[in-house]
Amino acid sequence: MLIASRRLRSFIATAGAAAAVAAIASGGCSNSATPTNAPRPSPSPTATVTPTTGPTASPTIAPLVFIGLAYASAAPTIDPTYGQVDGFSGLAAAPTASSKPGPSQILNVPSGQPVQFYNFDRLAHTASLLAAANGANWPATFSNANGASAASPDGTAITMPQFSTGTIAASSGVPTASRVYNTGAPGMYYFGDFYFYQATPPMRTVIIVQ
Repeated sequence: MLIASRRLRSFIATAGAAAAVAAIASGGCSNSATPTNAPRPSPSPTATVTPTTGPTASPTIAPLVFIGLAYASAAPTIDPTYGQVDGFSGLAAAPTASSKPGPSQILNVPSGQPVQFYNFDRLAHTASLLAAANGANWPATFSNANGASAASPDGTAITMPQFSTGTIAASSGVPTASRVYNTGAPGMYYFGDFYFYQATPPMRTVIIVQ
């Protein structure tokens, strides 16, 4: 009986130890490596991509001032201040095939406005700045270095030194247009045509920018 009792206690001790090991292996220990109430990181918000558009094209500038060139079909005018002018006239709008040039005249235009020249003749012409007219006389010769050979770039102020439209080709029914320029800064300016400035009568005018 004594031997059987010792064997029973030994069996119970061994069984208890085995149960403890099984409990630890199954995660029953309270010191878990990952607590169940540990905070979880929030997902990062997805960035919103806004599509971009390409560059916006610059709008075409429409002229507001229109000047006609017509030496062959316009008579000269004698101005009491500047003398004889010929071949340049103001127009109310862009000309069409049925439009006629106005009379030769001194031209008064607003400053800083788009301007375009139109050749009504079947002859080539230019509108070229010769000099500031303030207190000066007409140049004895055509004094613009660009003249017929080089047209000033689009948007150039017609009051800039050596401004010229370059050659505006002869009209073939509809008046031929120059590039679109700008009337520039206030002042009084002598203008002439490369081809007929030294003809008789001279093709020339004064443009007064106000």
